[in-house]
Amino acid sequence: MTNLALRSEVEALVHEVEKTHRYSMSRIYGLYNRVFGTNETPQSCASCLIRKVRELKNWLAKNSDNEHIADKETSAVQSASAKTAKKHLKKDK
Repeated sequence: MTNLALRSEVEALVHEVEKTHRYSMSRIYGLYNRVFGTNETPQSCASCLIRKVRELKNWLAKNSDNEHIADKETSAVQSASAKTAKKHLKKDK
């Protein structure tokens, strides 16, 4: 599963939990285990479920920040490449 698809699933879960305040034990632990590469047994205690959702939210925020930084870096590299290409075109004329 791609990182983008996994992120979409986590976003959907977080949105659902925030909207309905219902915590699906199997869904939360299933996503948590896939995101963090663990094999934790689902626990039904409320504080455990809340903590797992919070950790997924933190992962989502960190993941989004990293993607935003990567987008900025890609944009900067593309901009620099375009400037370099223009300089070379001017030299060739």
